[in-house]
Amino acid sequence: MSRISVALLLSEQDINWMSDILRQADADTTRVTDVKQGLRAWRAAPADLVVCDLDELGDDAELIWQRMEQSPDTEWLLLSRGDPHPDWNAKAQQCVATVFRRPVDPELVQAFIDDTLMQQGQSCRATKPILTSQANQFGYLLGSSAPMRHLYRVLKRLGPTGANVLIVGESGVGKEHVAKTLHRLGCDPNAPFMAINCGALSPDLIESELFGHVKGAFTGAHQDHAGIFHQAEGGTVFLDEITEMPQALQVKLLRVLESGEYRPVGSTHNQRANVRLVAATNRDPQQAIASSRLREDIYYRLAQFVVNVPPLREREGDIEALTTHFLAELNHQFHTQKGIDPQAIKRLNAHRWPGNVRELKHAIEHGYLLCAETILPDDLPQAVITPTNTPTAIMLPESLTLDALERLAITQTLARCDGNKTRTAEVLGISPKTLYNKLNQYHSVSSSSTAGERIDSDRG
Repeated sequence: MSRISVALLLSEQDINWMSDILRQADADTTRVTDVKQGLRAWRAAPADLVVCDLDELGDDAELIWQRMEQSPDTEWLLLSRGDPHPDWNAKAQQCVATVFRRPVDPELVQAFIDDTLMQQGQSCRATKPILTSQANQFGYLLGSSAPMRHLYRVLKRLGPTGANVLIVGESGVGKEHVAKTLHRLGCDPNAPFMAINCGALSPDLIESELFGHVKGAFTGAHQDHAGIFHQAEGGTVFLDEITEMPQALQVKLLRVLESGEYRPVGSTHNQRANVRLVAATNRDPQQAIASSRLREDIYYRLAQFVVNVPPLREREGDIEALTTHFLAELNHQFHTQKGIDPQAIKRLNAHRWPGNVRELKHAIEHGYLLCAETILPDDLPQAVITPTNTPTAIMLPESLTLDALERLAITQTLARCDGNKTRTAEVLGISPKTLYNKLNQYHSVSSSSTAGERIDSDRG
């Protein structure tokens, strides 16, 4: 890696301790005693960092100021006794220079220089810029992993049917993107898509937002208002976080699902709903029903089909592909050519991503903004680079055999996949044939055990 060039315009009292700090940082240091000579040298080979004694510049101060304006890529560290310099204060602010007042704490200077050299040094180890995406796309969704390919197949079949759909998935997996993809598959391209977050509106407003109201229906209703069901005529209504909808309103939504009609607030006339209804939740539907967050009758009316969106941690290979996609978009948007260090990719792959794709996108944006040319591990958010996401060790009973553990993994995964054997095999990383053989084996063992119990009972 190339060494960082540092120019020192310092008095004798500072040159020794500053040189020691830069020597430890392995910087290529040059002392400049004549400002004009130094400026000529910098035109030929600009310094990465200039450390300058502000109080010793005298008549050459204006020359340094001009050079600061002309060198936006050079880092400037100014030392000062603290005497008022109104002009220099304004210039330091405009050029975002760093000023240390005397007496200078060497440890603070050391920390500043270490940080500066690390940032400047990225250009010397810059990786190949990420200018193209490696993420395959289906509608509004990105990814090529087996769980995502399964999701694409489901959406292709459901989209044209116009059936109501309940989307289940953790926060940040892209449930609204799933809803938009379903909408585009099943509606006219010009049909409206209206989305509402049921948890973002107060109970007093959500009914009016959904069904509209007539003038005078309540205080502040100075004119008629068309609700989302009317605005989305011929299109799709997407109810995000349906389990956050008040129970009283769920009853009215049930009436829409059963009869296809709704009544605006304050009106005496029903209106016909000509929309496709897609809802989403980040909660387990059965747990939401048990905790009275979701009415059971509305669940069965709403969930003609349930679509499960996989979390990012189960999408093998998609993390790196999505990283290239987000970084390529940022480079295109801001006309840059930044890359990402392999160690940063390793950290991304090791993270559990509780916030899923949304969290990954924010992490790449965070790293992009902090890095010079290459996203390094330290440029990523602290939650990503801190190894606090190591899975907790599972304590297994001593009597549990390997066969029993395998059977437990298969049966629980099959339950999570709603009995879908193809999806279960994909999640477990085995072939469908192997899965069917295992299930037949379990069925045979179960049947034999039952027959044995009946024989013993008869003997008794």
